[in-house]
Amino acid sequence: MLLCLLLGVAYAAVLYLLRRRKQEPPFGRGLTALLFALRTLSVAAIAFLFLSPLVRRENNRKERPIVILAEDNSKSPDYSPDSAYYHGDFQQSLQRLADALAGDYEVVRYRYGTEVTSADEAEGQPLFGEKSTDMAQLLQTIGERYYHRNVGALVMTGDGIYNKGMNPLNAASSLTFPVYTVAMGDTTQRRDASVAGVRTNRIAYLGNNFPMEVTVNANRLGGEHSLLTVSRDGRKLFSKQIVFDNNRFSTTESLVLDADRAGLHNYVVEIAPLSGEQTTHNNRRVVPVEVIDGHQKIAIIYGSPHPDVGALRRAVEQNQNYEVETFAARDFKGAVKDYDLLILHQLPSKVAESNIDVAALLKEGTPALFVLGGQSDLARLNALHVGLEVHARIDRTNEVGALTNSDFTFFTLTDDTRQQLEHFPPLLSPFGDYRLGGNAQKLVTAKLGAVNSGLPLVAVAQQGERRYAFVAGEGLWRWRLSDYQNNQSFAHFDELVDKLVVFTSMRVNKNRFHVTVPHVVSETEPVTMEAQLYNDNYEMVNTPDVELTLRRQSNGADDNPEGAKRYLFNRTAGGYSLNLGLLPPGSYQYSATTLFNGKRYDANGTFLVENLHLEALQLVADHSLLSTLSDATGGAMVEAHDVERIAQMLKERDDLKTVIYCETRYSDMLNLPWIFVLLMLLLAAEWVIRKYNGEL
Repeated sequence: MLLCLLLGVAYAAVLYLLRRRKQEPPFGRGLTALLFALRTLSVAAIAFLFLSPLVRRENNRKERPIVILAEDNSKSPDYSPDSAYYHGDFQQSLQRLADALAGDYEVVRYRYGTEVTSADEAEGQPLFGEKSTDMAQLLQTIGERYYHRNVGALVMTGDGIYNKGMNPLNAASSLTFPVYTVAMGDTTQRRDASVAGVRTNRIAYLGNNFPMEVTVNANRLGGEHSLLTVSRDGRKLFSKQIVFDNNRFSTTESLVLDADRAGLHNYVVEIAPLSGEQTTHNNRRVVPVEVIDGHQKIAIIYGSPHPDVGALRRAVEQNQNYEVETFAARDFKGAVKDYDLLILHQLPSKVAESNIDVAALLKEGTPALFVLGGQSDLARLNALHVGLEVHARIDRTNEVGALTNSDFTFFTLTDDTRQQLEHFPPLLSPFGDYRLGGNAQKLVTAKLGAVNSGLPLVAVAQQGERRYAFVAGEGLWRWRLSDYQNNQSFAHFDELVDKLVVFTSMRVNKNRFHVTVPHVVSETEPVTMEAQLYNDNYEMVNTPDVELTLRRQSNGADDNPEGAKRYLFNRTAGGYSLNLGLLPPGSYQYSATTLFNGKRYDANGTFLVENLHLEALQLVADHSLLSTLSDATGGAMVEAHDVERIAQMLKERDDLKTVIYCETRYSDMLNLPWIFVLLMLLLAAEWVIRKYNGEL
């Protein structure tokens, strides 16, 4: 800065002082001094700006403690004797609590049930309208949305009953703020009989028998009796008189039913209502069972024992449509034609004692899923011409992660499964140059470190009427364990394997128009449908419109034949899709039509929307869970009638304080507009003075 000032002085001295000595100055002494000062400042400022100086700015922001008020919006309060209080006075008490807290804290309100919604999103929606309760989702959502925020406390209303999601105590273990619970509901045992549970296979095979277990509970009905019945399509299949021999009664009835008709059937399990019951919504359960004509056999053949084999078998067996057998390659003596799919783990193999003639197995026309690894004989695999070739110059494996391919069209994975795949541990993939056949597609590509290599990690191919699938890496057992570690279930890994098995084992359908929809959908889940249309070369197209006609049925008859609803499918990269949203419980019949190249194509089918009545299955409030949740997080539980007392409890805490965030920023001084204005004023002032006095 001193050098800049000296430069300005030197420039002004040359301009004004040296000229003053050589000739008569046009200005007086005072005016010369003023011009000297103006030129010194302007030159010094310009020189200083060439140094690119930075301006430091500090901004202090205060954040008051956030108090989150989350209200139970499930149907369970409607089943309570205090239902009128929860709809009226209790809502006013909550509002008074929010008003009392608003002076010292930032109050944010949510509702929770099946989903977590903010108060603004829930405005206008009916109170206590959710059909299930997921307390863990609320705790996880609040923890994620307010991570590193100044959360003072979570005030949560509820009866302690959850029927969806994980245990809320596990979800609360990572919270950094106290949870105050407001105990709703009634812990008193009241007169009630219920079908507490029905266990049966969702899939049965035509001509076989299948078991069903029915659990009946009864409270305060000692000495009375009722009739338990199981019926299908209005025909009674089973009945038994149940005698309640004590006031806390529970029994399980085991029965065997005949799968004598193919199709999707609704089995109605009902306990006859008794006078004085608290509710009769839990006296009836509808259980869908799909009776299919035959099932598929799958053989898992491995070169050497490997934990992948067990992981694959458990994942495939989740689909009851499959019967799985495992064989060591040297022990396999079965007839390939007896199986609908071969899963070949590291076959063909480089290990001599593990060899099997894979080419001979494939001659029978059975589709196959190949799992590659360090023991795979890549040269023999290439000779099979199954849609994937790996040309390796050295014998080694790489650790590769997974990246899902959004352009894959043969089938779809849920968004959650795609995200989970990318966080699974790496597989050991053979090193080499991977080449896919022209009709093959990559579902998952290999990631080397943080770089997408573009090489296939999971791929499928179709050759004529036969399909193949490939997993180019061993270590799938790690994926399954990681799924459970992260999500407390194997659902995402099992979905990937199931989709691969279903696609590969399915014989190519020569029908040109297909519509797929789950046979059974919960009333709390949106119904989504997909459609595919193929041209003469069996290439997927989506140029014509696809219309859907939907009818709701009851007891095999159309509820309202003239009230059929019509929809238009949306076009997607994989064909067509349609989201019907949430539908009322019941059986539905659909008919999809399209017109392509002057020819009409139709697809028909049925599906069921289940009526769960989850909130009516358990009516006795679990206040002990609420108390444990509050104690574990440093909060407290209060009764619903004392909800306003929470305001004083929070004010007595000394850890709910305002946080001051100090933010420091640096910006280039050249970006300050007043610097430009100042320079222009200095130069303009000097120019005007010189001009006025007759010299430029």
